[in-house]
Amino acid sequence: MNLAAAALTLLAVAPLGVHAAGEGATLYQTYCSSCHGARGQGTRDAPSLHGISAAYVHLMLDTGRMPAPAPNVSEIPSVPLFTYAQMDVLTRYVVGLSPHPADTSLPLVTGGNIVHGRTLFAENCAQCHGAAGDGASVGSLDVAPDLAAATVFQIGEAVRAGPGVMPRFGRDVLSDRDVDDIAYYVNYIETHAGQRDGSNAGGFPLAHIGPLAEGLVAWLFGIGALVLFIRGIGTAGENY
Repeated sequence: MNLAAAALTLLAVAPLGVHAAGEGATLYQTYCSSCHGARGQGTRDAPSLHGISAAYVHLMLDTGRMPAPAPNVSEIPSVPLFTYAQMDVLTRYVVGLSPHPADTSLPLVTGGNIVHGRTLFAENCAQCHGAAGDGASVGSLDVAPDLAAATVFQIGEAVRAGPGVMPRFGRDVLSDRDVDDIAYYVNYIETHAGQRDGSNAGGFPLAHIGPLAEGLVAWLFGIGALVLFIRGIGTAGENY
């Protein structure tokens, strides 16, 4: 079991103390309010946070997508700015800003079945993230990110939160056990990809760059062969 995820889950259901509430308010006013508004009501630079689930808020912080470097900048995964303790108090503070009840739960990901996870991943995730979780463009300016650096907890958060254009999978679609299986399958293919019997067995992974790499290799070899063919024709013509 991921100890960090377990600690975060326990903290998520614990009462928010006065000190923690004050720290959450300070962090929010310092890093979030200029775009999302003083009470999370949203502005022209960023959407309202009212009704947003704790899993969504925590995922944005945990993957370094938030705080954004500037208004209207795409959410790009990077090194998180906050510690786990700060993420926890900030998440609970943001969820508490909503005038309506919001989902305060965080996923608790435990050991999963990677065989079943592979089936679920192929059915629900591979279309956007790629068969090996390498990521890909999903249209317009939207990109399904590479999952190589994602923790099992972050995968669980993403499944429940549905960030960006990713659909949100509720428990009526994917059970908690299903999420465990998917998270541990993704972890397996990313940590065993280079092994002889790993997820890339039988093929050359091309450094996990994705379809761009295959296209570039095909283009270079194709153009190279065409140039050699043309030179051959030209040289043959000079002999007559």
